[in-house]
Amino acid sequence: FSHYDAWAKQGLLTLTDGDLIDYEEIENDLRDFKSRFQVEEVPYDPFQATQLATRMTAEGFTMVEMAPTAKNFSEPMKHLEALVKVRRLAHGKDPILTWMMSNVMLRPDRANRDLYYPVKEKPENKIDGAVALIMAIARAMTGEGGGSVYESRGFLTV
Repeated sequence: FSHYDAWAKQGLLTLTDGDLIDYEEIENDLRDFKSRFQVEEVPYDPFQATQLATRMTAEGFTMVEMAPTAKNFSEPMKHLEALVKVRRLAHGKDPILTWMMSNVMLRPDRANRDLYYPVKEKPENKIDGAVALIMAIARAMTGEGGGSVYESRGFLTV
């Protein structure tokens, strides 16, 4: 996992102590994002994140539960795949997202083979950033939360 250290040294990744999710760090990041951006809502996987959602809701965030199911992920994954194929996914050549996207495997739903969801082949093949991107696309596809800021002012480069 030497790539984690390299990414941290480049300022692309924040390392935390231990092997557990540091929810306080996530909460601080959300507060920082809200101070700098117009955060409409925060989709989250309800697995082990109920307290996070409760605390952030109390602070005024709109938290949207989004379980990682084929029903929730299939259409936004198809949309993401289409964006990649036509080279319309711009992510500033971020090496972490590039790596995570390369780890994504599509698994068809057992009940409906037309639906699928993201999985990783091995535990060390992280896909969290790709899953977050899929969740963001899913929420954008709902049309909830008002119009897109990009319609009024265009894209900004960070």
